[in-house]
Amino acid sequence: MTINSSTAIHDVVLFVRSILRTNLIDPINRSSNNNKFIFTAFPKTNTQYPLVTIQNTNFSSKSLGMQSNSQWVNISLEIQVYARDSKEADVLTDSIVNVLRTNQYSVTGTIDEGMYDFKVDSIVPIVEEIGVDNIIHRKVIKGDYSIIL
Repeated sequence: MTINSSTAIHDVVLFVRSILRTNLIDPINRSSNNNKFIFTAFPKTNTQYPLVTIQNTNFSSKSLGMQSNSQWVNISLEIQVYARDSKEADVLTDSIVNVLRTNQYSVTGTIDEGMYDFKVDSIVPIVEEIGVDNIIHRKVIKGDYSIIL
């Protein structure tokens, strides 16, 4: 997958989703949708936990020179982990950060796609009570990639 200048935000989100789907194992082994627990938006129906969502949250750019149309672009992502308990949230979060950290220089890594300088800005834990005995443990991972357009 090549990052296209006219669809860069969408392409980065889809590429990160693809990397995670390839390298993470679904903890509950959904037989019909194996590795389909990673989405670009929260699913509207049949929500089963754990699940992961990836969305773009910011886009900033600066020129690479006075006579250049090229831009150094920072694309910020928010990866949310929804889990059944805090251990599951921690394990999935660690796995996600490790996969993104180690898939920069591989043959099909982010550098080959023109995505540079992966960094994690923050990881925030959130515990939500949904209904009487239903608690969802979330981790919100905020990270950035840089690209040249």
